[in-house]
Amino acid sequence: MHDITLWPSVGGVLEACGREHALDVAHLARRAAPALRIDPELAYVAGLLHDVGKISVPVDILVAERALSASEWTLVRAHPVEGEGLIRKWWPDAPTAVLHAVRHHHERLDGQGYPDQLRSLPDLTALIAAADVYVALREARPYRVSRSVQESAEILRGEPLPAHVISAVLDAAVPCSASRVV
Repeated sequence: MHDITLWPSVGGVLEACGREHALDVAHLARRAAPALRIDPELAYVAGLLHDVGKISVPVDILVAERALSASEWTLVRAHPVEGEGLIRKWWPDAPTAVLHAVRHHHERLDGQGYPDQLRSLPDLTALIAAADVYVALREARPYRVSRSVQESAEILRGEPLPAHVISAVLDAAVPCSASRVV
């Protein structure tokens, strides 16, 4: 599987949901996967699909340049569960590891993540979580400028994710820091 996109195109949702973000997470996850003994193509697919549930979030919320209301945050925070459901519907034989990574890429080891407040994560899920954080930090957002490679690495090191996964992501990202995002 190369640069194909399984990302659905639904009007302006495609760009608002972050097609480029999904591709960057997928590429970074694929590069880091061998260090974690994860199949690189499985990591790529999980990275590509991690935010697919955002198609259930109204575009105006996804592109808001203001603080979101509590109800809007509830919609945004539902995207991992929505994504898992969509993948189960579209791909009935999806690997369990991909489904887990999509549903739990916002979980953290301190139990403060969502949607299920998990305190442990398999390496693929933690890889997608770490790659998502790093790529998001390197991107400019409507509410902030992009972070430098060094600042992004420091912030990622502070995330409650497995240290060996963070190291693999940073090792895979830093040599490529001259590229567009990662």
